[in-house]
Amino acid sequence: MKRFKYEAKKGKELIKGILSADSQAAALDKINEMGLLPVQVLEEGVRGANLFGGGVRNRSLTIFYQQLGRLVRSGIPLLAALTVTAEQTEDRKLQSISETVKEEVRHGKSFAAALAEHTPVFDSFAIAMVELGENTGHLDEALTRLADCHERRSSVLQKVRNALIYPTLVASLGLLAVIFLLTYVVPQFSKLFEEFGQDLPWLTQVLLGTSNWIQHYGLITLLTLGVFAIVFHKRSQGPVQKVRMARWKMGLPLIGKMVFMAQFAAFARSMEMLLKGGVPLLRALKIAVPAVSNAAMKEDLSVAMRRVEQGSALSGALKNSGKFQLFAVHLLLIGEETGRLEESFHDIADWYDQRVDESTRLMTQLVEPITLLGVGLFLGLIAMAILLPVFSIDAIVFNQ
Repeated sequence: MKRFKYEAKKGKELIKGILSADSQAAALDKINEMGLLPVQVLEEGVRGANLFGGGVRNRSLTIFYQQLGRLVRSGIPLLAALTVTAEQTEDRKLQSISETVKEEVRHGKSFAAALAEHTPVFDSFAIAMVELGENTGHLDEALTRLADCHERRSSVLQKVRNALIYPTLVASLGLLAVIFLLTYVVPQFSKLFEEFGQDLPWLTQVLLGTSNWIQHYGLITLLTLGVFAIVFHKRSQGPVQKVRMARWKMGLPLIGKMVFMAQFAAFARSMEMLLKGGVPLLRALKIAVPAVSNAAMKEDLSVAMRRVEQGSALSGALKNSGKFQLFAVHLLLIGEETGRLEESFHDIADWYDQRVDESTRLMTQLVEPITLLGVGLFLGLIAMAILLPVFSIDAIVFNQ
């Protein structure tokens, strides 16, 4: 048996300990059985095995599941299929993991158990889907569903990120232009203004003062901000800080609502797949909740999961938390009453996916012109501050 160090939460309390288990997946099950929310699980002597990402691109994983599912469906044995996918993947880390998984399967481990040894890459949802496929004899269907679900979850989250790329690029270029003007162009005009010795407009005085300050203290300020950013990043990696940061993100105008919808759509998609595969509700929650990437939503869903363990209905548990929209709660209530909870999760996921698409388009349409307008106004103010004294100089020369 292996020994695992773990960090887990019980309410707001952070609990640390060590336990023995056959694999990291088994360790996660033990932690869930103790009524705790796993935050980090590390095998003793192994670095970097945690629940928050494994360094493999989402697109690479989706292709891995798709190719493997098609090969298994065509009748190719699992070992041969793993060999083919390992050779074809361009992701070196995934290629190495595929080779390791293949050797573990060759030596008698189930495919799900072999994947469970690499939980930073393969989350609890993926492992559960593969295990379900192996137990029912439909591994190809499980992998195809997993690929579809993974692609949908990734695409929803990617849409949110893509909507911010262009405005961020425009703002960055605008900032570089401002820095260039303040450090090179404005000082040239400053010498000209000094030669004429005339009174300068207040806007020009502010501009010259800012330019002078950046020339003398800009590098120190930049280094200070860099150190502050590094310290802030390290301190924000704790479980409590992650939850606070996640709540802050979900509280942002426009973006926060999109983050919530994208995260809940991904969770609903996972639950739909698990319930369709015959996994009981409580077990499905224990699989899907740890796979949620937003720490704040994970905490809220964990509280709801514990209430379900105590006998509450899922819809009631989510409603009592006050953190989830009534639309989703009512759909789940209907699913519980009709015995078609997986269909309710499907409808929720589709609805939120559609809303994320609409919100992304709307935000892109609003943010892009607002960003351009803001950068243009700022550059316009700098140009005005430079030209006002020049016009005054021309007027003086003309009058003379």
